[in-house]
Amino acid sequence: MNMLVQPSPLPEELDRGYLGRIMRINGYRRLKEMTEAMAAHFGREGTSRRELTVHALLSRMAAMSEVQFAQRHTTLPLRRGITSYRPEVAHGSEGEGTALNYTAMQRTYHAAYFCKDCVGADVHFHGVSYWRRDHQTPGQLWCSKHMTPLHFVSSGDPFLHAPVQFVGTSEAIPYGWVEEALKNRYVLRFLDLAAALYDQPNPFSVALLAPMLGDLGRSLGFKTNPGQSKGDLISDRIIEVFPRQWLGSVFHGILDKEPGSFSHQIDGVMYLRTSASSVTAYLLVLAVLFDSADAGINALSDACHSSPAPVGRRHRRVHNLPDDGSLIDLYVEAMGAHSEVMKKLDLPAYTVRKALLDLGD
Repeated sequence: MNMLVQPSPLPEELDRGYLGRIMRINGYRRLKEMTEAMAAHFGREGTSRRELTVHALLSRMAAMSEVQFAQRHTTLPLRRGITSYRPEVAHGSEGEGTALNYTAMQRTYHAAYFCKDCVGADVHFHGVSYWRRDHQTPGQLWCSKHMTPLHFVSSGDPFLHAPVQFVGTSEAIPYGWVEEALKNRYVLRFLDLAAALYDQPNPFSVALLAPMLGDLGRSLGFKTNPGQSKGDLISDRIIEVFPRQWLGSVFHGILDKEPGSFSHQIDGVMYLRTSASSVTAYLLVLAVLFDSADAGINALSDACHSSPAPVGRRHRRVHNLPDDGSLIDLYVEAMGAHSEVMKKLDLPAYTVRKALLDLGD
């Protein structure tokens, strides 16, 4: 058996970045050799990656179940957060060799994003810099902790290297883009919804959501099918209310749409029973239909897990958080894991995460 050093994943560390850190600690430079060594380390030498996926190997290296690792360290809960393909299956629970786990490490963007201030703080606190999952969220142009534009690298496979390596050579997102997005309530709502999806153990079913979205859309004056003559297109509203540079960065091609022309990728969200497009399209629509991320997530939960709620805008559900000192104590006790703080408080993790970020986490 080939013995490897098994470092614990850092809080919110992205799976591919964790893989790169394992490679550096154990002296491997080639990805194939590293995955083969991990398989041998667990007594599965010679097993193909379709039988024993990289996701499964990393879960074992982290001493976590595949479900735990998927929810805390991959973009899978966001990428399949609203789906028509096997929505009954929890993120990461598919077992060895299945298509969903085989694609668990797909990258959300063609670039890797990091915060220079986080890099310096990580080196000081942890001794290493690492890639944070939330920085890879589409539309997250700035660091929520330091409120500075993210830097990005778009060549090679940067996640397999430490972010500190790119501090002097990376590009920064234009500050004007960030400033405009920070002032836009729809952008902030979109990002809150994305954060909420990260914390859901199961995806939401498109087939169950479509009737609710259609009813709500009609009640707000939107067209919910291509043949409808009266009403506005939600795709036009999205182009109207979101900043153009930000919107073009999260949904390529939407700005080329002619006003009044029906977009199946966007407008189809409110009537198609199979996935109309990426999760991004659903988040854009939800950010327009609902007044808050809480209201949107509550409505999705109602549609998928209980009897239908009345049509119309939902009121924001109020979550009672403890005082700042108690929150900090719980954060330290949980060793920086937001999901563990959420479990102790019995509150949605996106609510807890926002409160901790406001305190400087």
